[in-house]
Amino acid sequence: MSTLHLVSRDDGYLECSSQNATDYYGLGVRLGIYFAWLTGWVANTILPSEFTGASNTNTIFVLTLLIAMANDARIGVLSQIDGLVLMHLCGGTVFGILSLWGYRTRLYHDQGPKAVSQFGGFGTHIKLFVCLGVAMFGLWFWIYGVTGTLKPMGVDDGNPPECATLYTFFFAKIRADGGIRIYYIIVCAVCIAYFGIMVLASTIGAWFTFDRILGFVEFKGWATTNRQKYATGFKQKEYVLTIEL
Repeated sequence: MSTLHLVSRDDGYLECSSQNATDYYGLGVRLGIYFAWLTGWVANTILPSEFTGASNTNTIFVLTLLIAMANDARIGVLSQIDGLVLMHLCGGTVFGILSLWGYRTRLYHDQGPKAVSQFGGFGTHIKLFVCLGVAMFGLWFWIYGVTGTLKPMGVDDGNPPECATLYTFFFAKIRADGGIRIYYIIVCAVCIAYFGIMVLASTIGAWFTFDRILGFVEFKGWATTNRQKYATGFKQKEYVLTIEL
């Protein structure tokens, strides 16, 4: 059991702990995420050509956290405080490091709108789905997770009853089940709408691209057959032979 947070009370500070903290966001996990953030910032600032690789690394971390949150919430292992910390870590990556179209990168600053052409590949589509998944889980967490669906940190973890109250920080220490929920619900809903539209648009674009490629392949295959295609009545091989002669 690892120490997680401290709750203030009249006679000092109350130590609270979570049994799953080490598995979800222990020191090693958090250091990995923080160094991935730092790598992304350094790449964007000094080596913009390496930003794509740093962004992919951060995407892998977010995807891992998302899978852990969704699976453990499904089986009832995830607690409120675990979900809160993991949501902050995911949000820090989505809003701090990842850039889908490159608008917040040095590449866009140096090259202007032309830099957008360097994004939009397979990795960007993966980022879109990951960001959409984080937003969807965040909406569920702030609507249901902090209101009782996820278990509070309390006596079951060997903590005093006071530890059951969930707090977060938003320029001040506030209750997570208070008015701040409305703000996060709105943010998550807006993110779902935005990333959902981007996923839909990218899917339609990918379909048209695939359709053009398929049409090109079919046309090329048709052009190499022995069917008649010329007004002369010659087959393709006969026509080429006649031209050469």
